[in-house]
Amino acid sequence: MKREEIYRKYFPKIVGFGLNTIGVFAPRKAAEVALDVFCTPRRGQVQSYQKKFLKKFKQVTLDFNGLPIMTYDNGKSGKKVLLCHGWESNSFRWRKLYRSLKDEDLNIIMMDAPAHGGTGSDKFQALLYGQMINTVSSHYKPDVILGHSVGGYSSIYYMAQYKPAHVNQLVILASPDKLIDITNRYFKMIGLSSRVGSRYYKLIKERFGNDISTYNAADYASMIDINGLIIHDEEDDINLFYEAEAIHSKWENSKLIPTKGLGHSLQDDSVYSAIASSIL
Repeated sequence: MKREEIYRKYFPKIVGFGLNTIGVFAPRKAAEVALDVFCTPRRGQVQSYQKKFLKKFKQVTLDFNGLPIMTYDNGKSGKKVLLCHGWESNSFRWRKLYRSLKDEDLNIIMMDAPAHGGTGSDKFQALLYGQMINTVSSHYKPDVILGHSVGGYSSIYYMAQYKPAHVNQLVILASPDKLIDITNRYFKMIGLSSRVGSRYYKLIKERFGNDISTYNAADYASMIDINGLIIHDEEDDINLFYEAEAIHSKWENSKLIPTKGLGHSLQDDSVYSAIASSIL
């Protein structure tokens, strides 16, 4: 078994064992550490082999309350499309989609999420991402926003909270729905005890002001009145297909395209073709 495989298999359980041990004596402290681990990406910084692609774009750093947001702009004059990547990734993830669209008259803009790529913050939070999307969107005024995974979740949150007049279409790839479901999958992965998990839920409410059960993409989608395209693979084992169905059911002007065998990444010509047909 390779080192990376061993790490993926055993490290989460080691983390959970440590948190559960701390939780016997100090459940709040264990919950704080669990949340810290959950919000800290292990990957997503720009690697040397990714720089060649990113250098194709004009790099513009925007400010969000003292934190830098790295953006990339291809400088074309056509319809503006903002791309928002997912967890433990960066704007390099869009290289294949960009290649499929590069001959179109589209002003492609990409942004790095908080604690990813060239964007600041030592922690990632989906709502913070939504707030940063607002900063980027206010600057570039995109016509279309396209988000993958948690980038889709944060884009939906952004549209519901800020209702920008300049955005007229939203494309969502493999988005999660309920934060509580994501959290429960995290608990299961590391084997977190119910004692620490219960304190974790209380900590979420203390820090963010609402019960964890209220942070649902489907509920945010119900507040959106622009056209939406949702693409989700039926075999996605990260964010499950029923989550796309839930979002679609609450989003009146949305279309759901299911795929099969593409997994969570959705890096496929059929997906790029569906996106192009929708936004062009």
